[in-house]
Amino acid sequence: SSAPTKAEQLSLFPDTAPQEKFIAQVDEHGFVDINELCDKTPHLAQVQTLAERYRFFHWELAFADIFADNGGFDLVLGNPPWLKVEWNESGIMGDANPLFVLRKDSATKVADMREETLNKLNLHSAYLAEFEGSTATQNFLNALQNYPILKGVQTNLYKCFIPQAWAIANQNAISGFLHPEGVYDDPNGGSLRESVYKRLAYHFQFHNELRLFAEVHHVTKFSINIYRGLQERTNFFHIANLFLPKTVFDCFAHDGFGDVPGIKNEENEWNINEHSSRIIQVEDNLLALFASLYDEEGTPAIHAKLPALHAKELTSVLKKIDAFKHKMQGLTSGYYTTVMF
Repeated sequence: SSAPTKAEQLSLFPDTAPQEKFIAQVDEHGFVDINELCDKTPHLAQVQTLAERYRFFHWELAFADIFADNGGFDLVLGNPPWLKVEWNESGIMGDANPLFVLRKDSATKVADMREETLNKLNLHSAYLAEFEGSTATQNFLNALQNYPILKGVQTNLYKCFIPQAWAIANQNAISGFLHPEGVYDDPNGGSLRESVYKRLAYHFQFHNELRLFAEVHHVTKFSINIYRGLQERTNFFHIANLFLPKTVFDCFAHDGFGDVPGIKNEENEWNINEHSSRIIQVEDNLLALFASLYDEEGTPAIHAKLPALHAKELTSVLKKIDAFKHKMQGLTSGYYTTVMF
């Protein structure tokens, strides 16, 4: 068969196959007997076996009425997994021999222990199946055709959820995700940030110092991100150095009077107090300033990294720094470091 053109679909069966063979699988109501069809078509049987094992999910099929009536979902919320998909044999080998997890042996010792365990417990098939599944998942998540805006970005599962949410949402939808800050500081994440900034409405950056997530390291940074439909111009609200969600609401309700609280209070405790100046409205001109200060020369504003500014008054300081004609990157070898004791 020839390759399909746009909006065209190839036949499920080869052109040379006798049509009578498959017509018999369709009942009087037009429904196909899947089991009988798979019995007579080995490659379809293999597809069914893999589908049952890996539970592939197709949003447009599972929620066909939502897409047909609304063009997608109105609201998408999630806290996706914060982990990189990579091969880690300790998962399967640790179940068989806990020493793989408990001890930090040399590569030679691990190789000998692996071979001994695989032979003793006859785990070769399970081991290879686990490796096959992990490798296939990595290939899928890193495939340009599946996640084009993640090109060049170190793939973490949470990053894959973001474009997926945009794909299943309609033009007027809101999506909200809680995820790490890697989107905003990845050196290779400019293209991803462009797509993010054109949809971002609110970005609230948190430190985990108060253990909102007990299982996550206390210095880990994460953020609440609220996305909307594609916008022509960047325009979102940004608050950094948060420790409790309550501070976000209090900042928007604040009257603007008084000093801006620091990251810590006078008792050296993490500061959860509010102030309206903590809210920074980020538009194209501010992104251009960030790109000029924090990125390689010539970086487009829409690709800029997002710094954790504590208060909007600091933007005037950044503008003065940016206006100064001499910058470190232009001094090349005209400076040297010193160490003080």
